[in-house]
Amino acid sequence: MPAPTYRYDGVQSLRFVAALLVVTSHATLYTAERLDDSLGIWRPGGVGVDIFFVISGFVMSISTTKLVGESTGWRTFALRRIVRIVPLYWIATTAKLATMLVLPAAVLHAQLDPVKAVASYLFIPTRNAEGDLSPLLAVGWTLNFEMAFYALFTVALLLRVRPLWFCAAALSLLATASLVRPEHGPPGMFYFDPVVLYFVVGMVIGQWTVNGSKPQLAAWLGATLALWFLIEVVGSGFAPHGLGLFAQRVGVSAGLLIVVLCEPFLSGRLPKPLLFLGDASYSLYLFHPLVAPIVPIALGIVGITNPVVSIVLCIVAAVCGAGVIYRFVEKPVTRSLQAWMPGLRPRRTGTAEAPVPRR
Repeated sequence: MPAPTYRYDGVQSLRFVAALLVVTSHATLYTAERLDDSLGIWRPGGVGVDIFFVISGFVMSISTTKLVGESTGWRTFALRRIVRIVPLYWIATTAKLATMLVLPAAVLHAQLDPVKAVASYLFIPTRNAEGDLSPLLAVGWTLNFEMAFYALFTVALLLRVRPLWFCAAALSLLATASLVRPEHGPPGMFYFDPVVLYFVVGMVIGQWTVNGSKPQLAAWLGATLALWFLIEVVGSGFAPHGLGLFAQRVGVSAGLLIVVLCEPFLSGRLPKPLLFLGDASYSLYLFHPLVAPIVPIALGIVGITNPVVSIVLCIVAAVCGAGVIYRFVEKPVTRSLQAWMPGLRPRRTGTAEAPVPRR
């Protein structure tokens, strides 16, 4: 099928759905830790991370077709990613750092360490106070994966090779290396994770929207799913958790493909508020851990201990806060930097630059 001319409104809306899933999961976490320790954490919302990763691969594929083969394409791509990702992440990280300095008792799962703080700003994996590979702003662990993916994509453009082939080879090696990764290995092994294959799946679906080759789509997806099966199912000795992870990989991959197939029917028909929230999903991802925990703390002070009330208000506060931050911080900062750097223009293709943290 030829390259579509419609906007990817379905993918854009899916970004918000993914963020909302994780915000909901974290709302239960914040409520359990700060208001009602008998409450269980709703962990299925973590699938939003997977959705973000696969969307990211899709968007990188469809938004760079004109850069492949260009002598300066790698530089344009790298600058776009830096402008889109880094400023808001640094702002959010600085806000977290300021909170730790001013109200240290309000911050959980983090410890002030100058070296680790610098590493967080530079997207270098480090272990936090609890031994987890997590930056100062916990949600930033996914950005470490994203920036590594962007680095590989940049190298492919620099070498003027096909990004899909180059990235698929490198990411498949990283995924396979997870089979030999020790439980508490060095931080450099952080990238040995099967989750990186979501970038490949997204790129494959993106390429298919451009060239319309169904045989290529089937071959690439089949090969990726086969590798996932070997790692998750065979590698775990056919354990239930391995089968569950494989089913999740298949479901998320199929979900994006279905949304892309439905784009001709969704484009121009989805509510504008939903598309706005898709735009604001990066702000929602970065700032919900700073905004939502205020709710159970405040409720505890006034004596309201109903966990449902806390969870709902956490979600509402996070979404409203993200809308404000997107409108008055993220959007103007990004546009100003894009206008300042030659060759960079705002794009609206439903990008998913920032997944959300696993808990």
